[in-house]
Amino acid sequence: MDLDFKTNKYELFDDWHQNKTKQAFTQKLQQQAQLEKAQLPQLLSREDLKIRWQMNSRQSVHQVASKPDFPQPVFAFNHGKTPLYLATEIQIFEINHPWVITPSARLAYSHWIFRNVIDYEI
Repeated sequence: MDLDFKTNKYELFDDWHQNKTKQAFTQKLQQQAQLEKAQLPQLLSREDLKIRWQMNSRQSVHQVASKPDFPQPVFAFNHGKTPLYLATEIQIFEINHPWVITPSARLAYSHWIFRNVIDYEI
């Protein structure tokens, strides 16, 4: 069935009663919606990242997200205040920056930085 809204305008929008055209369109659009839902990518907000990485503050996530190689948001809402990131790109970032993932990894990384970078001269 072709979803021709112009030809079926009366049956769809002007007739307030349930009819066969409305039922057919509704069924077809529900099927289409299910297909679209199955194809949606997984998106993560900064709050999701805070939970995922077991961080205590939004600032910690912001510091990681400010890195030049952090993925760009694929979508933002709330006037750009809430960026959403593609989960696959976050996984790539985590593979290349494993010290971000857990508190123990971040602590071990900070100790490594201290021993190998800061404390080099001492």
